[in-house]
Amino acid sequence: MKVLRARPILALIVVLIALSLLTGMAYALGRLAGFIPGFGFTSDIQSVYLLSEPVEVISGDVTLRVDQAVSDESKLWVNLTVLGLSGEQDFSQAFVFLPNDEKISFQMSSGMTVDSDGANLTYIFPPLPTSTSDLILYIENLGGQNFSVPMQLRLAKPGEILPSEPEQSEQLRSETHDGVTLVLDHIAPASDKTVFQVSLHFDKPGMSLNNDWNVVLTDQNGAIYPAIDITPDTMDGNAKIFQTSPFSGNEKLTVSLNVFPNAKELPVSIDFSMDDANGFLFDPGPDPAVGQIWTLDDVIQIGGFTLRAARVSLVSTTELLFEFEPAENLTGVMLYTPDPLLRGAAGGIPQANGEISAGMTFEQIPSQPFEVRVTRAYYTAHGSWEIQWQPSPAPQGAAVQPTVTSAPTQPPYATPTFASTNPVFLEVQRLAQQFDAPFQEGPAWIHVVTERTSNPRSGQTYPLPYLISEQWIETDANGYVIRSVWMDKDANGNMIQLAATVGDYSVNFTTGDAGFNNGQPYRFSADMLTRDLALAEQYGVSVTREEITCDNGQPCIVITSVESFSQSVQNPGETQAFAGSGRKVWISLTTGQQIQFQVFWRLEDGTDRVESTDRYLLVEKVSLPPQEILDILAKVIVP
Repeated sequence: MKVLRARPILALIVVLIALSLLTGMAYALGRLAGFIPGFGFTSDIQSVYLLSEPVEVISGDVTLRVDQAVSDESKLWVNLTVLGLSGEQDFSQAFVFLPNDEKISFQMSSGMTVDSDGANLTYIFPPLPTSTSDLILYIENLGGQNFSVPMQLRLAKPGEILPSEPEQSEQLRSETHDGVTLVLDHIAPASDKTVFQVSLHFDKPGMSLNNDWNVVLTDQNGAIYPAIDITPDTMDGNAKIFQTSPFSGNEKLTVSLNVFPNAKELPVSIDFSMDDANGFLFDPGPDPAVGQIWTLDDVIQIGGFTLRAARVSLVSTTELLFEFEPAENLTGVMLYTPDPLLRGAAGGIPQANGEISAGMTFEQIPSQPFEVRVTRAYYTAHGSWEIQWQPSPAPQGAAVQPTVTSAPTQPPYATPTFASTNPVFLEVQRLAQQFDAPFQEGPAWIHVVTERTSNPRSGQTYPLPYLISEQWIETDANGYVIRSVWMDKDANGNMIQLAATVGDYSVNFTTGDAGFNNGQPYRFSADMLTRDLALAEQYGVSVTREEITCDNGQPCIVITSVESFSQSVQNPGETQAFAGSGRKVWISLTTGQQIQFQVFWRLEDGTDRVESTDRYLLVEKVSLPPQEILDILAKVIVP
């Protein structure tokens, strides 16, 4: 028996030696992790139990089917499909009953997603006792019904889990900047793909990233590989799983952290809600008056930052606004007080002078001194988070390496036809077809330049007040789009966003987002209005037409569509309520081009407040794009 036990360990050592010779990396001997689709990575593939077979039960008009279940040392994961639900709201409670009648409540569930195949839902439970194979899933109030589902689990079989590479003695990680590190946790190579997990590690408890994030995967030649996000809904937001191409083992890869709009400036926060020491006493006095200002000089040491309270003002009968002096990288704070009169708190944004403000709202302003605590601090981490990675070669039988060729030809997208007989709609449709016709004949390259001016809110980082966008679109002999490049630049010409599409596959060089569009081939069109006009009557949108002379002296029409609200809406921070929303489109009667688009709010007094204006600066057909555009497309690796 001792010899039998030793053989797998010896085999594993041989594998580790082979891997180290191929990659130059040292691996630590231990339990092997593995990847399970939908579930994620498991820490020990030898202790994983899977659902023996799908189970379906019916209660009332609702059918529930357990499609997949995974039990490992960390949790029990159950994925199910529900048919017959009348709505998408989920108020269900889930439990599992063990053979000894022990009842275990779920820890979390995913948001319910609904498509043509039904509603999908996932529950997470604490880990089950070792070797549990029989249990009952009980769900209360799912679509108004209760379900009792007997489930049988079995040990996972070889081939059902994609093994990950053995853990290295030193994890691949980026440099640490301002307390943030990017770590490559797991890599699972297969013959047709590579799955990898990365995570954000923080130096202090309570730290988190206050924005969505992604990664970009490039090689030594600048080619950008797929990084298709396949992270399960129930995973911690500090870790993500991506699927990319199989590798030959000769690539030298770089995994780069990306946060839009600036990958080198990460918005981070630290939670101090459990630390009672981060505060000071404030005495509003017995009879505070609206507009009153108190001068402060209280210093707080918090998370390595020195925060000095400068003043507080009573901005309404129930709201106090605290202001703090500029402090290193701090961009905001959240306040709290244990006083029972507190009703809410809001963090502010840096003011023009760099000071930070934060408010607290009360049922009524306390008449006695009360403690003001800083429960969360917001700051900017500066740096570049990159991991250098040389992959192992894909297992034998690997698929052909990905290329920059497009996916197989799909049936063309049929241009929608509308049954409207409205004369304004018919005129706009005729003009749009007149302008589009020359650009829908291929093969060709279409070059489009647009500009946008917008009215950003205070503290808004994107979109910018001014943005210029440039598109290069390649069409085939039938006029269908086969490749394209999209670039957004600011007023100074700095690149803000770069994306490319090859066939049905798109990748955003800036954010790292990548994936298939699941669409059908289509022809270029500058028509942004016809579909909306066809639906206007259905949704109670009023449409008017006006003849004018455009800036270039050509005769034009302006189409204005307005949707009126049943009651006015007052958005937070706004001084006026909105009675409706609308859009204006300027169309040349000479060329048929829709040359300008404007989005606005209609105020209660009948005036309009423009939110954004988009204008076509150039639409042209050319034989070839600049080499720069071809170089961008050459960097796109299609799965």
